[in-house]
Formats: sequence, structure tokens, C-alpha cells
Amino acid sequence: MNESNTTLAEAAASPPAQPADDLFMLVREHRSAVPRPIEGGDLVAWLLSAQTRALDGVVLFDELCWRLLGRGVPLWRSNLSIGMLHPQIMGLGFRWWRDRALTQEFRIKHGMAQRSDYLDSPMRPAIEQGLTVRYRLDDEAALARYPVLREFREAGATEYLACPLSGSTGRHRVMTFTTDHPGGFVDAHIATIDAILPAISLVVESKSLQGMNAGLLDLYLGHTIGRHILGGDIFRGQGKRLRAALMAVDLRGFTTLADRMGGDELIQLLDDYFDAVAASVHTNGGEILKFVGDGVLAIFESDGQSDAQAAAAALTAGQELLRRIDTTNENRHAVGQELIRIGVGLHVGEVIYGNVGAIDRLDFTAIGPAVNLVCRLEALTKRLERPLLVSESFAAATSSPLLSLGFHPVRGLSEPQEVFGLPAVR
Repeated sequence: MNESNTTLAEAAASPPAQPADDLFMLVREHRSAVPRPIEGGDLVAWLLSAQTRALDGVVLFDELCWRLLGRGVPLWRSNLSIGMLHPQIMGLGFRWWRDRALTQEFRIKHGMAQRSDYLDSPMRPAIEQGLTVRYRLDDEAALARYPVLREFREAGATEYLACPLSGSTGRHRVMTFTTDHPGGFVDAHIATIDAILPAISLVVESKSLQGMNAGLLDLYLGHTIGRHILGGDIFRGQGKRLRAALMAVDLRGFTTLADRMGGDELIQLLDDYFDAVAASVHTNGGEILKFVGDGVLAIFESDGQSDAQAAAAALTAGQELLRRIDTTNENRHAVGQELIRIGVGLHVGEVIYGNVGAIDRLDFTAIGPAVNLVCRLEALTKRLERPLLVSESFAAATSSPLLSLGFHPVRGLSEPQEVFGLPAVR
């Protein structure tokens, strides 16, 4: 996957409205408590200090710009653009205005690189080629080539500077500096900026890699597991026993569907299905442990709560999932697409939650008889023609009305198990 730096930041001198296509996402705004230049101290030493490591990104960028003003650099506006390694987010950035005492944090979705906001941006050579870009805003040729520079000049700016920031990936992040100082930047201003660029690069590299790693762990492993791993739970055999509600979900007839559906159509069906599962699990406090083919295993940790609370969350998620699938199927039926059929198993029990695998290939997951049982319950939904089944221990943990379906043999267990379903057959 390519990492790319892009931004809507140069689209206008004033804060933009969010575009209708939602490629630009304003995360938050930060207003300086004391909007004035910060004087004194070594700026490089401050950038590399423990103090900056503890600062949130938008606060750090805001203070950096005020400190540059305190060193005599007449900033009017500044922007930092950082590429992301993420399947939905192309880049993130920060944008600061002196006159508004405002700093914005924003994200850019994939697709922005095809828009004129980026294609006609003066940042583009810095982003794509690593070139330092400098334009006086009385240069009519530059104003004709880059409409945003004309907007900056009309707002009072006199010069624009875009500087690439090096990183270990070899791709260019970019910081821009715009001034309204009469005559633009002078040599002393440029020298101050040049002197701190290596330190800015190091800070941006550290912060962006930290955020990128956490984001990818959340995306591929889930927030809870990502938190465990970043917290140091990384050793093989390291794990803990815990009580949890478990959910197993499987897509009915997937092999048959895969044989008769085209690739794009099959991927769309899987996307619709997985989106419904993930939304139902996450909105009810659960975590998806893994996708196995067309199957999903999720966990609802007790986390100091009772079995009843974990079971209530899991049952709510299961019922919500069935409703989401119904809605999805209504939409799919309306356009002549294959319908989605699923089975859901729910169980409460003890699992071992931690690192399992080979010495050079680990999986952070849950294992134990409880995991085996919830998967067997899900498989039983097909034979009993029920969309959702729960175990005896799960039924005992919840006050929700459930219907006993009797005792049934479960593969891998010596004794038949009593299973329960929702009161009304869907």
C-alpha cells in the first residue's frame, strides 16, 4: 500500500466547510489559551524534549507556531501534512492561523489525490518530489498557476514556503509557512526555519509512526488487543484467564455462493455481512477477535463486571446483528442481489486470552473449551433452523426471555447440551 501525503489544507485561506463527498474530515479545533508569541529558550531543544512527547499533536503544532513567532519568524498561517498507511485515511494534518488563534486537526480520505484541491496545490512538488517550494505572492505567474496563492494574497499574505520533512519511509511529509510580513520572509527568517526542520522531522516521524502503529493494530487486531500489545503483552504463552461472553457468527451457504457469484459481487456481499457484524459487536462494547474465512469470533469481556452484564451486551449485539442483516437483505433484494443468511452462537465461559503460536508467528486470541462450544453452537443453528442459539450458561446469565430447545448432541462433547433460542422464530 502506498503512503501518500495530501491535504485540503491549501484550498482556502479561511477554514473550509466539509466537502459534500466527505473526503475532508475535521477532527477537532484547538484555540490558544494565550494567543501571543512565546519567547525564549532553544526551539530545537524544546522540540526534542520530553515535554513535546507528552503533548497532543494539535497542541504541539499550535505551540510550535507561536514559538516560531517568538523567534521572530512572522508567521501568518502554517500547515503540516502527514501521509498515513491506512485503508481509509490517506493523510492527516494540522493547520494554524495566527489571527484566529486557531489550530485545526483534520484527516483526508483516499480519493483526494484526484481532486483539483490537490492537483492545483503549490504543495504538490514538495509532497511528490521532495522539493522546497517558495513563492512571492506578487508573482503573477505563480498566482495564475495556483489559485489558492491568489486567495492568500487577497487575505494579506506576501510569501508562501513549503518544506519537505524527511522520514524513515523515504516519503515526504510537508510543512508550509505563509507570512504577511511586508516584502515576505527575509534571510534570517528562512535560516531560523531551516535550523529547526530536522528536529521537526524527527518529532513528526516519532508521532506519526506511533499513531500509525496504534491505528493499524486497532484496524487489524481490534482496539482491545492493540492496547494489550502496545502495553507489552507480546510474549508467547503470556495470557490470562478471564470470564467472557463469546459470539461466533458464520455465513450460510458460502461455498455455494462463491461458486455461482462473480468476484466483485461476492466481495460486496462479504463487505455487507462483515460490516453488519462489526457494527453490532463494536456498538455493544465487544471486540472481534478474528475473521476465519466467512466466520467471525467476538468477545465481550466482563472486565470486572458480572456474567450478566457481558451476556446482556452479547445478546443485544446478536439481536442487533439479525436486524441489521434484515435491513441489508431488504436493500439487496431491491436490486436483485443474493440475500445473506447467517447463524449466531452465544456462550459465557472462561477463556485463556493472550499470545498463542509459533516463536516467530504469534496470534493474540482466546482459546479454551468455551471457544470450541460457542463455535459448535453456531454450527447447530443450521440443523435446528434457528438464526441464534445460546448455551445453558449463557441463558442462566441473562434475564432476557429465552426458549429452551431441549438437549442436543454437540460435536466434541460427551454429553448432550441444553440449548436456547429467541422466543419467536424469525
